[in-house]
Amino acid sequence: MGPSKNSYMMQLGDFLFSVSSASFDKIKYVSSYRWVVKEAPTDNSTPLLQYNGPGERTMDIEGTIFPQLVKDGLGQVDKMRAEAAKGEAFQLCYVESTGGAGGVGKILGAWCIYTISEDRTLFLADGNPREIHFSMQLKAFDQRRAA
Repeated sequence: MGPSKNSYMMQLGDFLFSVSSASFDKIKYVSSYRWVVKEAPTDNSTPLLQYNGPGERTMDIEGTIFPQLVKDGLGQVDKMRAEAAKGEAFQLCYVESTGGAGGVGKILGAWCIYTISEDRTLFLADGNPREIHFSMQLKAFDQRRAA
């Protein structure tokens, strides 16, 4: 049995990030902005820039899985890949602490799984790793602009 719907850190599609499955220890959120360089003479040789609106939003998630301590530990990254292989954008819900015992879910919108990687280390005699370090890159999906 996996984590309950009440005890997860973040949910992407059907995949739950939690201490009892795959927990993350680092999230990097990047927002970019589009600027076009305009070729025109200026007083200090700095090019003119024209703002063209918001650009791409990405989120990099990194974490460690200890396969011997969690249910289906060796299969957690495969579950991430199965979500990615659906070729869909997924709702991303992040749990934020409210200062009390619980947390509040914050919906971050639709995101696509762009890359997944894993490093397996500290192998046991049977070849199974004691640690699986994973990383996943997500890209925000603007459903209004999808054709």
